[in-house]
Amino acid sequence: MTEENKEKLFAEIKDQEIRYAVFQSEENLNYKLILKKNSNNLGIKQGVIIDLDLASEIVSQDLREIEKKLGKTFSNINLIVNQREMSSTNITSFKKLNGAKVEKRDLDYILNEGKISVSKNDEKNSILHILNSNFYLDKKKRERIPMNIFGDHLALQMTFVSLPKNNIKNIKNLFENNDLKVDRLLCKPLTTGLNLVHGNNNLKNFFLFNIDEEVSTICVYENSSLIFFKTFPFGTNSIYRDLSKLCSIKDSEVKSILSELSFDKEIKNKSKFIDKKFFKESEFTKLSISHFREIIHSRIEEMMNYLFNKNSNLNYFKNKLSHIYIVFENNLFYKNLGEVFSGYLNFDADKIAIKLISLDDLSLLGAAELTFKGWHAEAIPYAQEKKSLFAGVFSRFFQ
Repeated sequence: MTEENKEKLFAEIKDQEIRYAVFQSEENLNYKLILKKNSNNLGIKQGVIIDLDLASEIVSQDLREIEKKLGKTFSNINLIVNQREMSSTNITSFKKLNGAKVEKRDLDYILNEGKISVSKNDEKNSILHILNSNFYLDKKKRERIPMNIFGDHLALQMTFVSLPKNNIKNIKNLFENNDLKVDRLLCKPLTTGLNLVHGNNNLKNFFLFNIDEEVSTICVYENSSLIFFKTFPFGTNSIYRDLSKLCSIKDSEVKSILSELSFDKEIKNKSKFIDKKFFKESEFTKLSISHFREIIHSRIEEMMNYLFNKNSNLNYFKNKLSHIYIVFENNLFYKNLGEVFSGYLNFDADKIAIKLISLDDLSLLGAAELTFKGWHAEAIPYAQEKKSLFAGVFSRFFQ
């Protein structure tokens, strides 16, 4: 098979589920999606391996099915992860030039100093991504690397995305048990944002919310590069659990009610009470729609306060960014409650535009873009751990 037709296998590790995708490379670094598969996997909880044997058995079945369908054997895989323990560290490192011109080795030095600093301060974590957001020469911001320009002081603002080493070992072990070498571990907040930027060249500075089922993440993008994110231990499933517990009904009944009735701020339902038809498993009880709505709104307001309104990490950025994107993993919440989420955000609507998005294949497509084409903001790929530290670093910069 020629390089132009080479297929790459990707997988996004979710809560009790793995989403697979196979992309085929084409001419001029282009690619196309040729296969998708969603697989329930009870050996995984909130993106973490909790039962290796069970998870491995299911992955083995998935791999056989994918390979049979495509008539191809895979030996490598790229993984998208979004664990609560994943973290970002934003630092600025510099080098004195003393009137010399900027060269590759100067950037090598700055990247190395930054990596050493982060690694020493967080020895239990491994770096997945190093991202460049801003370059400064003599304290003046530059839109791109000021190569061969003379100056006295060069600074580079970088974001390091890290994950605990043991988490990485467990993830790799799962797929190595099935004879799959993990080429790269990719951060979901990064691949999702990259897909948004790829589709809009004018999108530079924005907030990105990933509202998943068990976790939620707030990200800050500046100059089209991820500079900060934080993941919180709550998602849309927490709303299901609140409603199920406080209303004494089953999760399946909660989902059915949310699918059919409106719970935005304006009352649009004709009846004041939940219809008896929704009580398929639970004993019927007179349950008011307003009470149901209050529970939903209280939880969503609390979530948005943690993520945005009362998040002190974001104060500096709130007047600098132009867009807010809220990406929902669960399509039901996107369709029926998306406006409720955005309604509890405190922001200046005259300065910041807001957009609701269903996740669909955003993160997988972003991962393919990063893997096939690279990204100008990524300084060093994680997969090159056995090569010299900066082998290939500038391939991202000088394409």
